[in-house]
Amino acid sequence: MNKHNQDNRFHIYIRGIILIGFTMLMIKLIITGSILNFIAPRMMPFIYFAVVVFLLLGIVQIWRSGSKNEAELFCLCGFDHSEKKSPIQSMIIYSFFIFPIVTGFVFHDVVLDSSIVAKRGFKTGLNNTQGEEVVAETDLAEAYLNDPEEYMKNLEKRVQENAGGAPNSSPDVPLEHPEGFEIQAPPEDVYESLEKEMLRMDKIVLEDENYIAMTTILDKSPEKFEGKEIEFVGFVYREPDFNEDQFVVARFGLSCCVADASVYGTLATFPNAKKYDEDQWVKVKGNLTKTEYNDWEIPYVQILSIEQIEQPKSPYVYETY
Repeated sequence: MNKHNQDNRFHIYIRGIILIGFTMLMIKLIITGSILNFIAPRMMPFIYFAVVVFLLLGIVQIWRSGSKNEAELFCLCGFDHSEKKSPIQSMIIYSFFIFPIVTGFVFHDVVLDSSIVAKRGFKTGLNNTQGEEVVAETDLAEAYLNDPEEYMKNLEKRVQENAGGAPNSSPDVPLEHPEGFEIQAPPEDVYESLEKEMLRMDKIVLEDENYIAMTTILDKSPEKFEGKEIEFVGFVYREPDFNEDQFVVARFGLSCCVADASVYGTLATFPNAKKYDEDQWVKVKGNLTKTEYNDWEIPYVQILSIEQIEQPKSPYVYETY
């Protein structure tokens, strides 16, 4: 066996090992449930498909590396597809793929926290300022996909116009999703039906499965729910201009993956608010009212009781319609 064939077999074998490595990492994340720290449940079919494809491709590559048939190593198309890179170059390139596999097994998952909220701000309702129409995130995504160059020019103009101003509570960035994924609008009457149900409740409890929908309804029409009791959990976050007795109780909501995570939070007040550090998870009960913040009318919770809790096993909430 000549050196040329040995080198080619080695590269094919390494690629197979890398594919198997990614397969094992995805299986590990699925089994532990940690996969939901990176993607929304609606993306799981893509992950299952990737596991099967990566596993099959990895097995094929390893099998090819040990084949004695030259046709399994070379396509025999008349062109030389052999590796021209030096061993160091090859090592550097392969390290880009091996590094995430190793770190995925060695290090603990990191959950988004208040440092991300400081950059993105917390979501209120449909992100519409009163009296001003703001483009929805789905429209921004479509604008970027239709004409990326024009989108970036407009984005640069907006950044220059807002330079030196307060951070935008809804970052104007394009969303990137896997091929085949579409941001789905909620069914036509889902919010109307849920709002009617909430208006009949004496006590509104925000559970994981309804957190985003209920928070959106509360933010859209806070005046309808004044005086109602509310109970929910989240982590503590503060804006620089908050009073000492104020903080936001927030959670990250995912549509596709952590890249498009949005922060859904509710402003709250409590006499001993400064006792609770940022990123501390709490369970609060209180009465709903409304207030104005940055010219927005938003729901406001007057906390009656607060309990310090551990971070939930599933810290994120997802759109479930």
